[in-house]
Amino acid sequence: MDHLIYILFVSIFVPILLMACLVEKKARQPIIFVLIGIFLSVFASEINAYLRHVLPMSTYELTIMVTPISEELIKAFPILLFATLFMPKKEALFTASLAVGIGFAVLENAFYLLNSHTFHMMDAVIRAFGAGLMHGMCTLLVGVGISFVKKKTKLFVVGTFALLSTAITYHAIYNMLVQSDFRIIGYFLPISTYIPFIVWRIKNKKETKEKKR
Repeated sequence: MDHLIYILFVSIFVPILLMACLVEKKARQPIIFVLIGIFLSVFASEINAYLRHVLPMSTYELTIMVTPISEELIKAFPILLFATLFMPKKEALFTASLAVGIGFAVLENAFYLLNSHTFHMMDAVIRAFGAGLMHGMCTLLVGVGISFVKKKTKLFVVGTFALLSTAITYHAIYNMLVQSDFRIIGYFLPISTYIPFIVWRIKNKKETKEKKR
C-alpha cells in the first residue's frame, strides 16, 4: 500500500495520456491540464509527506495550516504559467484552471478511498462533491481572478497574492469544517460555491450574445 498512489497514477494517467494523443486539438488542451493536475497530486503527496516528517504538528494541524498552502501553491503554478506565457482567452483559462483542480482531486480521492480500510458508496459521493469539487473551485477561483488582472501590471502581483490567499483560506476552512461537528456544512461548501458560478457563467454568456446582436 506504500506505493498505492504511484500504482493509481500510472493506471489513471497513462490511458488519459494515450487518449489525448488521438483527440482533436480543441479537446486536447483540457485533457492535458487534467493530466497536469493528476501529476501535481503525486508531487503534492510527496511534499506533504516531507512536511509531515519535519514539522512537529498533528495531522489535524497540518491539514489546517500546512497542506492548504502547499497544495494551492502547487496547483496554481501551471495556471499562472499558462496565463502569463500564453495569454489565453478567459474561456480557455477557466477550463484549464478547473481541469487542473479536478485532475488533482481524481487521484487524491482514489488514493484516499482505496487507502481506507472501510469505505462505502456514500464516502465516494461525499469525496466527489466535497474534496473533489473543492480542489476544482480553488484553482478555478485563481483562474477567474487572473483573467481580470493578468493585463494590469500594477494589479497582477497584488491580485495574484490575494487570489492565492483566498484559495488557501477556502481550502483550510473546508478541511477544518469536515473534521469538526459541522462537517455537513463543509461537505456542502464546495457545491454551494459551484452553483453560483454556474449561474454567473450562464448569465454572462447570455449578455455576451445579446451584445453581439
